[in-house]
Parts: sequence; structure tokens; C-alpha cells
Amino acid sequence: MKSLLTIFFALFLTSIFAQVNSTNNLSLVKEISIKKFIGKRFRVSVDIKNVPADSIGFAELYILQVGKSDYDFVEKTARRKPANKVDTNWHTYNVTGTVNNLARKIWIYASIGGNGDFYYDNFSLEIEDIPNVWNKIAIPNGNFEESNDPLKDFRNTESLKNKPGIKLSLDVKSDNHYLHINATGAIKTYAYGKNSSIGKYFSSGNTKIYYEVYGKGSPLLLLHGNGGSISSFKDQIPAFAEHYRVIVVDTRGQGKSIDTTSERFSYDQFAEDMKVLLDSLNLKQVNVLGWSDGGNIALILAMRYPEYVKKLITMGANLNPDEAAIGAKMIKQVHDDVRKLKAQNDHNNKTNILLMEMMLNEPHITPDDLQKITAKTLILAGEKDIILENHTKLIAQSVPKAEIIILKGESHFVSQENPTLFNKRVLDFLAKP
Repeated sequence: MKSLLTIFFALFLTSIFAQVNSTNNLSLVKEISIKKFIGKRFRVSVDIKNVPADSIGFAELYILQVGKSDYDFVEKTARRKPANKVDTNWHTYNVTGTVNNLARKIWIYASIGGNGDFYYDNFSLEIEDIPNVWNKIAIPNGNFEESNDPLKDFRNTESLKNKPGIKLSLDVKSDNHYLHINATGAIKTYAYGKNSSIGKYFSSGNTKIYYEVYGKGSPLLLLHGNGGSISSFKDQIPAFAEHYRVIVVDTRGQGKSIDTTSERFSYDQFAEDMKVLLDSLNLKQVNVLGWSDGGNIALILAMRYPEYVKKLITMGANLNPDEAAIGAKMIKQVHDDVRKLKAQNDHNNKTNILLMEMMLNEPHITPDDLQKITAKTLILAGEKDIILENHTKLIAQSVPKAEIIILKGESHFVSQENPTLFNKRVLDFLAKP
């Protein structure tokens, strides 16, 4: 079973399944319960007409099996079926597999990216009850005949309704409705985090840490979440680099920063790494943006070294790992994941275990600690964030003169799910005198 660590590096409803990185990748999800069909073969199909306008345009069918929670992805169950490169005719695309004994539901994705017109119809799920006998399982609004809303019965669609460059509609042919996704204005993005032409390493204690720099101007340091990497900010880097010298880092043990020596990780250690980086670049009074665990690191950096941080922005940060901050169900899931990984006795799991144990045991920041922060501060969180709203408010109340914005309808992953909104909030704050 994929560990809950996935929550911090999966960009899971926008672009994790994209063939090409572009600025308007989109994934719409149908969710179907499959817990009654464990061990049986399944067949997912959909009709697609793929009319890309350029080399980065694509459409595909993607499926993923999921366990009890939304972040409990079942390993090795992902299946992808790309549509023909350019085809103005409808074709049926199929993906087959076997229902894993850990799966409780299946996610069926309509995924597109780049520019063009992409059409979907007749989502279908079949189960093989006996050899060569397939029975259909109902997919709500699978043929788009039940509503005039093109997003009906897709998951997590609020932030997609006004996504720039994307228009969704229901078209009609011979009295049959089908989904039409029109995508314009997309540009291909860099392989952020793998840009060998500008990537560099610096040494901090017992490891080398990888970073990249884009743009010019006042420095802005971006810190990703637990298990993430520089690529977590692929939708922020180009927008921010128009105004700032953007410094993006793979924190210790993640991305290209491989740490094989540490016996434990700590947010204090990660914050010290960032001070070493800023010292190596001869920088102080840096703007710092931290998302999720990156927000925890940013808080500690600003507390301990106030002269290094000019403006501070955190998104979905927490002061401690208890139920008042995160919630009992989430904490239990991480404990279960650590136990499962340790039981595998696989050395390759060491870093994942260290990262999750850090989540379970840290941070230990008090409201009094936050009084040491002198940077102008913005505290962000989603209305549907993993971090509980009262805890986010506690952080904002404890940092002197901090601003707080709870992003209505958004989740912990707003920087990927609704980057236009997220980026605007950040840039508006940074532009204030």
C-alpha cells in the first residue's frame, strides 16, 4: 500500500499523470467502489476523440486503485492508455487489471494537457465474474446524459470550474451528450528539479543538497512539503521568477538531495540546512515561502534567524504533530504506514520511514517561539486543509502582526489544484511595502 507520505508529493488531481509538463494539465476523476470485487479482473473503457493543437497537447485514460483513505494509493496498480496523437475520430480505449486485495475504490481519470480540443464519452467499468463473462458496474453520469453540468459526478471540481485556459462543456451529437474540454494558452514548462544546466549542490553537514535558481530580483526561497521536491512548485516557479530571484531546494533526503547517513530527520536540521544555503549565497533578508512541512521549516528559520527572513509565507504548516493540529485519523494512518514499511525490512524504505517518523514526532514549536519572528508574515491554509483551521488560526495569532487567509473551498494542495489563486495571494502579499 502506498504510504501516507504520498500526500506530500502527489500532485494528485492536476498533473501527476501528465505525459508532458504544461501550465494547464487537468485530471477529472470518477470514483467507483470496488471492495466487493477483490481478486476479480476488471475492464475500464472510455471513448476519446483527441484533437491536440500542438506537440504538448494530449488526452488519456488513467486508472488508479485506492484503499480506505483518499491518500492510500495501492502500489503498482496505476494504468495509463494514451489516446492517438492526432485523431478527429472517436476511438474506444481500454485498461484492464485485477482488483487488488487492498483496494476499496478505483479512480478513473480523464486526463488532458497542453492545447487543443479533447472529447470524452461513455465511461464504463466491467467486472469479470466468471471467465469471459463481463458485468457492467454503474458509473454515475458515465455517458453525460444525467445533467447539464459537465462536471457532475467528478471528484474535487470546485477549483477547476474557472481554471484559466480551460473551458468545459457538454456537446451534443444525435441527441447524445459528451464532454468537451477546450484548452488554450498552455506553455511547456521546464523539468524543474531536473534542470542540469543550472542545478547546483551545496554541502551541509553530512549531505549534499540540490537547488536551482530562476529569475532576477529580490530573493524568494521556496520550501516543498514532506516527500516532495523542487517539482512541487512547477506551477509557481515561472510566475514568481517574473518578479523575484527564485531559489528552489530539494530538502534533505528528497528529490536529488540524497542522504544515506542520517539516523533521524528533524525540522530543526532542515532549517539549519537552509541557513547554510543562504550563507553560501551571501544572502540575508530573503522572502521565504514554505508549503506543508516546508512551512514548518520556514517558521523555524524565521524564529531562529530573524535577520535572514524579510517576508514569510506559510501554507498548511503546523506547530506540533498532535490531534489538535492534524486530527486523529491522519495520525493513525501515518503510524500504520510506518509499521508496514518497517515490517518489510527493506533498506530502500529508510528515507521514507525517517520522513514519516519526523511527521509523527515533530515539530515542537510553541506560540511563544513564534513571538521571535520579526518578518512580515502571511499564514495560508485551505478551508478543507489537512491542518485543522483552529490550529492555523493559532499560528497566525502567535506571530506578531501576521495576516491570515483561509482559502475558501480549497485543500492542502491548492498550490497545485488552483495555482492561479495561490500565486496571486502570494504575489499580492510580497508586493506590499
